Amino acid sequence: MSESRRDDTGVFDAAYGRFADELYAAIRREAFGEDIGQTSWLTANEQRGFCSWLDLSSSSELLEVASGSGGPALFTVEETGCRVVGVDIHEEGVATANTAARERGLAERARFLVVDAREQLPFDDESFDAVICIDSINHLYDRAAVLADWRRVLRRGGRLLFTNAVTLTGLARREELIARSSSMGDFVFAPAGLDERLVREAGFADVRVEDVSVNAARIAGAWRDARERRREALDRIEGAEANASMQAMLHATSLLADERRVSRFAYVARRP
Repeated sequence: MSESRRDDTGVFDAAYGRFADELYAAIRREAFGEDIGQTSWLTANEQRGFCSWLDLSSSSELLEVASGSGGPALFTVEETGCRVVGVDIHEEGVATANTAARERGLAERARFLVVDAREQLPFDDESFDAVICIDSINHLYDRAAVLADWRRVLRRGGRLLFTNAVTLTGLARREELIARSSSMGDFVFAPAGLDERLVREAGFADVRVEDVSVNAARIAGAWRDARERRREALDRIEGAEANASMQAMLHATSLLADERRVSRFAYVARRP
């Protein structure tokens, strides 16, 4: 990974560095209900549905792009028995994920690597039965090349699933979009319909699109409220300015998704 490609992504580095702290675990439990170690708008039940959409089984080999601290990937291994490789640009997240895999006895079925997914992935052609990327494709600007590379590493008949939580489906003010994307490095808002077109142009078939904005609206609001109840502790740990920025992001996410002005969609497709 080239150092010149690294971004100001302090919100993620900080989150992964403190991931196991009880304060943050308590916030996740309140925000998500069932804590599977997620740091996006994903719920456990939604992930179970995604596993079904990808037709995962104990014989499947799954690649997760932007795997973060590994929680959803390890949950998927436990739910389906599949093998998973997770890649992420954040060293703290990858270290946390590999530690969790060892502690849960899953190291033989799950491994995590530091990889910049904006560049060609370090895997041979047709290496995986499925590729998943949850709420992170918005950090990948050269999307046509990214999708072509995902197709390359998929076996024939393999399935792709990704969500994009920042699809523009209405009017949004400049300050709302700034709040929504604060401190998150490369961040790309896409117009409605573009991702579906790019998936088809990359050579995928059987493209399915589902509006899953409800989770972004609900989870972001619950996450904001859980953090607000711990504002003084978070101000001490994160700093008041960083905490306020995070709260503004969560508020903007909840409002924009609830009003379907910035929507979240799930895309599922198959490599012919």
